[in-house]
Amino acid sequence: MEQSTRKKHKKMKTLSEKEFNEFNAKGLFTDRAEQAKEILFPVMQEIRKFIPGAEYGYRVIGGQYPQFYGIQIEFTQNGIRFHLNKILKENKYKIVPDMEHFTNVNRYDIERITNQYEKPCNIGTFTAKKVNDWINYYTLIYNQVAEEEAENAQKVADFLKSIENESIRWEAKDHSKGTITRNGLCFTFYIENGHLSYELALSYCGTTDYNKFRLMADNQFFPKGNY
Repeated sequence: MEQSTRKKHKKMKTLSEKEFNEFNAKGLFTDRAEQAKEILFPVMQEIRKFIPGAEYGYRVIGGQYPQFYGIQIEFTQNGIRFHLNKILKENKYKIVPDMEHFTNVNRYDIERITNQYEKPCNIGTFTAKKVNDWINYYTLIYNQVAEEEAENAQKVADFLKSIENESIRWEAKDHSKGTITRNGLCFTFYIENGHLSYELALSYCGTTDYNKFRLMADNQFFPKGNY
């Protein structure tokens, strides 16, 4: 069961053609990759009229059981990696940035920022204006997300600095949850995608009585074993 869970959480990544050829050394995915490239070739010809540096990106999951998920058209503009997304029900396209590397913002942060800007029309026929409209639109969004990523990372760093002298019981291997217990109080904190949340609870052994309440209220409760 544990092995299955680890496999389930393996992250998809995008490889360049050279990286994919190394990944696909045994040729397991050659036919599927070539078929996917053939399907995308007409679109690649169109996008290269305006973005000559556009290239194929191969979506895979590595590990003991490698998997190939498909190919996308991608390019770098304004220092940002973009890729083409097809809207199947409309048979049109949009251009979106790669934001998978941001770890201190969540999807709600990205949605909130995205909703501040007016989205361009989806692309049916590629033109320089349509391509640039999407690049400019998502460049604004990407840069704002990057700013929020840095701000959240600093908040987390400042918080961890403030508790560095505490005796912390880490309850997650990635240090996303920790507990500090002292004088009958239990302070639990959570760190998730750059966001902090907290819980405060009583923590003690034995019966509850007025004397315990009085000692806690007067900050005089010092339980054995730091409970």
